[in-house]
Amino acid sequence: MILNRLLLICSLIVLTNSCNNNDHFGGSFQLSVTTDTTRASIGDLISYKIITQNIGNKYFMIENSQFSEPLELRSTKLLYDKREKVTGAEFIFSVWDTGMVTIPPITVNLFNPDSLFDFAMETDSITIEVISLVNIAGDQQMKPIKGPIPVEYVFPIRILLLMILLSIILFGLYFIYGKRIRNKYDKGKVETNIDPADKIALNKLELLSKESYDTKIKIKEFYIKISHILREYVENSVYIKSLEMTTEEISRNRASFPFNMEEIDILLDILNRADLSKYAKSNPEIDICDYDLKAGKDFIINTTSSWKVLKN
Repeated sequence: MILNRLLLICSLIVLTNSCNNNDHFGGSFQLSVTTDTTRASIGDLISYKIITQNIGNKYFMIENSQFSEPLELRSTKLLYDKREKVTGAEFIFSVWDTGMVTIPPITVNLFNPDSLFDFAMETDSITIEVISLVNIAGDQQMKPIKGPIPVEYVFPIRILLLMILLSIILFGLYFIYGKRIRNKYDKGKVETNIDPADKIALNKLELLSKESYDTKIKIKEFYIKISHILREYVENSVYIKSLEMTTEEISRNRASFPFNMEEIDILLDILNRADLSKYAKSNPEIDICDYDLKAGKDFIINTTSSWKVLKN
């Protein structure tokens, strides 16, 4: 095999095209092809080079050739001279059958500097003898079967790193969960108020009646409380968010309340007076406070039947 590799047979095709006009060429153009061997075995890589000489300022193009089996083109590359100018091309072939295999002629087109076609040349075909590895070794006997190759144990570094990463993530989640603020809300101390809205409001008004409101500041606080109690009663009884509504909005949407006009007027009268007192636009007397306290109780008692009927 080594001797065959050392046997480099070059097939040189020198084609000389003489020109009557020296300006046309400026020298004789030469085209040659070489192979690194004419005898190879199945699967060997065969180097086939196309080399140009005295190309001058012209350039060439190699036409695409079709290579039939068992000849297979593996790769191609361009060849350069010392001035980095393209002077040829190298083809790497491989053969997958024994016998005489011929590399077919390859057409090389030559062009002038202005890209006009000048002429074309074809390389000669080259025949390569392909033999089997058995013939090269000279041993026709069956080679002994090789035993199994031991597989080295590969330490699962990737799996180990993933397990470490997963452990860190789980520890971080556990650490964050343990650091969160514990809810100190004691469910056992929650007292659920199951009293109806009218009873709650009347109890609050009863507590309000026991407070003194003999000064302007206390009268102002009285109206703030009674306004809140009545609004809260309306919201808890008919589920209209009266705590978030102004007195003007309640008056504008009085049709939405399931109360009659007189009851709504009583409520609005107390709320208007509370607004005036709250913003220091009016200073009601004590007897007015007593009147509004009684009117508020009457409003709750008289409207209870309305919303309780609706709930049934």
